Amino acid sequence: MTPSSGYSPRETAVTETTFRRKWGSGHSYTLDGVPRIKGVTTMMKGLGGPPESYFTKYTAGHAVDNWDRLAQLPPSQRLEEIAGATKARFNSAAVRGTEVHKLAEKLSHGEEVSVPDHLRGYVLSAVQFLDDYDVKADCTEVALFSRANKHAGSADAFGSAQKPDELTRTRILWDWKTTGKEPWGSVAFQFSGYRYSDFMLSGDGGKDSVELPVPEVDECWAVWLRPDGYEVFPMYVTPEVYRQLLYIDQCRMADEQCREFKLDALPKPETVRKVILQDVSE
Repeated sequence: MTPSSGYSPRETAVTETTFRRKWGSGHSYTLDGVPRIKGVTTMMKGLGGPPESYFTKYTAGHAVDNWDRLAQLPPSQRLEEIAGATKARFNSAAVRGTEVHKLAEKLSHGEEVSVPDHLRGYVLSAVQFLDDYDVKADCTEVALFSRANKHAGSADAFGSAQKPDELTRTRILWDWKTTGKEPWGSVAFQFSGYRYSDFMLSGDGGKDSVELPVPEVDECWAVWLRPDGYEVFPMYVTPEVYRQLLYIDQCRMADEQCREFKLDALPKPETVRKVILQDVSE
């Protein structure tokens, strides 16, 4: 469970048994014929989530803000909407994030895009970032795999940028973020899973791809897109951070497996004695 080293990818071998497949808004990964290899974001589920107040406050706010309308609904429908308010919010944010990612990927390659009105602010922010830092994308939506630690993931982009205070360009791995609040430091774990993978796949990561080395990077950037602008947050990403990701994944797996560790309750001693006495009397 340590960062791999000395791995030499098979740059010319067609990866018929190692590939990525798109499912809806996500992906599934097959490594050397083994399907459903865990993704980096799945590994991160071993981390504690937001505090409970993060969910309860939004749910309560939805009820208060929509009080008059909800009062007109039957009690069961009212309960269903209030209880599902936070989930609906996350689903809406996920759909928006997926749409923005697709448009931003095309923009990274200099393609023209047709932008829906409700996403215009996010797309303009992405364009501003690309222009401000003269970003050049080498590869986008990259399929990455680790044979050593059996995980995979899809990174938004590898490329380079020109920082205003630097004479040379900076090699970057960056990820678009469209969350309501600025990215948490835990994004560093996500980056570490990508940066320290063993190899990447060419093209779209399908069965006709070939294995290639993971590009070297100087910095990992979380690019937070908002309707009114953007922020770039460099993340501290080292082999030690990657090792922590592997520990986090162990905690996730332990949490899942411990459900099987509890055995059936023992019968009460008094019950056992009664059964024995009954057998003797008979």
